[in-house]
Amino acid sequence: MQVESLLGHSAELVRIIRKSSQPSDVIASEYFRSKKYIGASDRRFISGLVFHTLRTLSLCEAIAKHEGLADVVHAGHALMEKGLDGLGPWTHQLPEHVRVCTQDWLLASTRTRWNDAADVWQSMTSAAPLVLRVNLRRVSRERALKHLHTDNIEAVASPLSPAAIIINQRVNLLQHPLYKGGIVEVQDEGSQLIGYACAPREHDRILDACAGAGGKALHLADLQMAKGQIVANDIEWNRLKEIGPRANRAGVRCISVEQRAASGVKQRDDRQFDIVLVDAPCSGMGTVRRMPMVKWRITQDTLTRHARKQRQVLEEYAPRVADGGVLVYGTCSIMPEENERVVQGFLADHPEFTGEPLAPCFAQHGINVPGLSTEQSMLQLDPLHHGTDGLFMARMRRVG
Repeated sequence: MQVESLLGHSAELVRIIRKSSQPSDVIASEYFRSKKYIGASDRRFISGLVFHTLRTLSLCEAIAKHEGLADVVHAGHALMEKGLDGLGPWTHQLPEHVRVCTQDWLLASTRTRWNDAADVWQSMTSAAPLVLRVNLRRVSRERALKHLHTDNIEAVASPLSPAAIIINQRVNLLQHPLYKGGIVEVQDEGSQLIGYACAPREHDRILDACAGAGGKALHLADLQMAKGQIVANDIEWNRLKEIGPRANRAGVRCISVEQRAASGVKQRDDRQFDIVLVDAPCSGMGTVRRMPMVKWRITQDTLTRHARKQRQVLEEYAPRVADGGVLVYGTCSIMPEENERVVQGFLADHPEFTGEPLAPCFAQHGINVPGLSTEQSMLQLDPLHHGTDGLFMARMRRVG
């Protein structure tokens, strides 16, 4: 296919994505299914250009306007070909939030955490790799890597998670024997660290309070050698129902699935657990490498509502933590409003809980997180400093 045809398809797909509230990857998959004449190599080109353009949208809009280009996709293509500096010195006069591809208020908010917040946002304009979690209960990471290498898949061991494998190429993973056999799951390194932050013992009772499709519940089961009792709980049944097939594939029988009522509805359940994991619904602002439109659609009011909801969920599940038990709070966001401020407010109102250092939990598995002090009970991960998605976690213990 000629370049202009590729750019035309890319521009059409960008227009569809910008008008829709559906996830960008879902829309892209539907688009390619409807146009089966587009070959594999052309699909890769279009997909790469589309997501690059969406990740750098504010910059592409500025380039298109300055250069008189037809649309943001042509600007995205020019940016990929020449780089920002190659487009001319005029780009240095652009507002900083435009250059690093975010909204001005998002950059300002994250500067309360990072002096190099602009560099963090810049790091999120790159594509994220495919990250796998090896089911170590069944096979070693080294053996899984050898299998991938035998299939000519370029894969490397993660320096952060002992169960993670990083793949920097497109792979049809759903058809690979390691995936079909339950040996690997797709899970970002940062998400894996939340499982290690829980530090479960083999026979702990665990409540995964916002389990979604069960990725963290499956990891916790692996860490427990499938000997514990895990309740995977969520409002959305369409996501929960994925856990059964995934658990069967992984050979896990210790996870029970329960749909919960909407928050605010009285819960008739007083069971207590050794560990309660609240992986709270959030803005997704730490996943913009994969879902770039969320950073362009988020508003300050929406972020405030997320924080209010997160505090509500924490309040709802805190009573389910047994005396001496652990409460772990996590999000896939880099925004302080959803993370440390929620935890700090909760701890201020709940003297029966105290922050507990994360480093010993990680040390059990030989994990050394850059920048994590021995006393920190909260951790913010990001692509610039850790190479992961923007994940947050906090570990608390009920002390009475």
